[in-house]
Amino acid sequence: MLGDAFRFFRPTKDAREMAVLGEIEKSSHVSQRALARAAGVSATMVNAYIDDLMSRGLLSVSGETNRSYRYFLTPEGQARRLELSLGYAKELAQLASAAPAPLPCATISPESDVQAA
Repeated sequence: MLGDAFRFFRPTKDAREMAVLGEIEKSSHVSQRALARAAGVSATMVNAYIDDLMSRGLLSVSGETNRSYRYFLTPEGQARRLELSLGYAKELAQLASAAPAPLPCATISPESDVQAA
C-alpha cells in the first residue's frame, strides 16, 4: 500500500481497476499477487476486482488452479482500459495546467535536511 508518503495520491477504484486491466494486458500469465501489487491492494481484494471485472464482461479467465489461471481482456475490457487511461491522462494534463509557474527545486543533503535550490 502507499502509506502516508503519498496521502494526496491514493488510488481510487477506477485507478486500481486501470492498474489491474493494464497488468493483464501486459501478460495473461500474471499472478494475483502481481495484480495486487500493481493495484496497491491485498491479494484477497484483487480477487474481488477480478470477480467484478468478469461479471461486467471485461475479463475472461481460463485455467484450473490459481497457478494455471490465465486472464484475458475482452474487447469490452480493452475499451474500458483505454477509457480509464485516457481519463487518467486528461486529469494529469489538467493538474499540470493548473500548476503555478515552475516550482523551485529542492535537494536533500547527505544530512537529510531539505534545502531550496
